[in-house]
Amino acid sequence: RNNGGTPLFMACQQGQLECVQLLLEAGAAVNQARNDGSTPLFAASHQGHLDVVKLLSSYGASRAATPFGTPEEVANSRGHADLAAWLVASRGWTPLAHLETLTAARATSLLRSGASLHEGEPTPLRRAAGGAGEAAALVRRAAAPWSPASHSLFPAAARARAALLVRSIYEIHERYHLDSAGATNGIAALDFGHCVLGFAITRETE
Repeated sequence: RNNGGTPLFMACQQGQLECVQLLLEAGAAVNQARNDGSTPLFAASHQGHLDVVKLLSSYGASRAATPFGTPEEVANSRGHADLAAWLVASRGWTPLAHLETLTAARATSLLRSGASLHEGEPTPLRRAAGGAGEAAALVRRAAAPWSPASHSLFPAAARARAALLVRSIYEIHERYHLDSAGATNGIAALDFGHCVLGFAITRETE
């Protein structure tokens, strides 16, 4: 009997990293506990599965105490020193700060859903500064002013605002080009519009 353990719980307990990845990507409830109150993160910590713990944490797994203690406490009590040290070091991280664990697709998904670059300790942006890997590069690009190259990394509301403003600029551009005499002015207006969009569009646009 698995005492109410979900497929995710069982995969975490057994250290089946690829299975855990697939289940989380499919929307498995990261914090669903067994009947005895133990969570997937607690189970992975108990068994010393560091990579599984990192993956669960990157999906926002709760580190709250279970009836058997916290994941940090059980890692220490079971002698999993590296895992316990990582749990301590990452206490203030948001999911986006898990740069070494995030795939490019997952980082992009978090950025597009509005994950903050400036929350947590240290923040995702601080961790990404000078960091290697695709996730770190995506965070740095998302922190720069809006541009067509970074458009896909902005949240939905900001992308919608960008699309509206770009359409407006091009409509003005076309209007200026109604006669050949206005061509120079039209090009200037288009260039100016592209320059200011980076300041008019922010990740926090509502």
